[in-house]
Amino acid sequence: MNKVKSNKEKSTELIIMSTLLIISFFLWDTYFIYPIKLCVVFLHEISHALAILLSGGKIMGMDIGFNLGGRCISEGGNEIAIASSGYLGSLIFGTLLFISPNNKKAGFWILNIISLLIIIVSVISSPNAALIILALLLAAILATSSFYLRIPIISILVRGFGLIGSVYVLYDIKEDLFTSAVQISDASILSGIIDVPVIVIGLVWAVVSILIIYSAMRISYK
Repeated sequence: MNKVKSNKEKSTELIIMSTLLIISFFLWDTYFIYPIKLCVVFLHEISHALAILLSGGKIMGMDIGFNLGGRCISEGGNEIAIASSGYLGSLIFGTLLFISPNNKKAGFWILNIISLLIIIVSVISSPNAALIILALLLAAILATSSFYLRIPIISILVRGFGLIGSVYVLYDIKEDLFTSAVQISDASILSGIIDVPVIVIGLVWAVVSILIIYSAMRISYK
């Protein structure tokens, strides 16, 4: 039977999460946060790949660069779903990771299903050995963590990864809209499809992201 956390335990964990987020802000462009950012980019491309498959398309190739750039090439599929899936998909992945320790049994399945999706999509989407190795490594870490979610430090690390990953989505949206030298982004592609200004799409995604992150925090620490 899962023990219900006391208010003191919840408050302590919330303080730890807030501290991790503040520390990550100051270390954002260092090698300490880089692995998390790389994994979030990877989940971003995995989300595109899933949208392609679920909308009846075919994945022609998927790759990510160590400069935190990525691409997923498709043939067919629903263009709106594919263009929208990157930010929202990686946000959902991050949120699921964050809430997974709330219930140990549900968390076990969440982490293992995500691990399985990562492996399957990576193997069928990319001949890139480095990408497949990253997929196997990330999947192994998540799957192993699923057995030890009762251990506070493991729970905190999984939550921290999910939270920083979710916040990185906001950073990524900001970079694509205001500071990125690259003109082609998910927002610009979707803008061309539905004829809505890029800034409007970016703001909608940002608001949705903030609401989802807030909801996850409220569910976990209400």
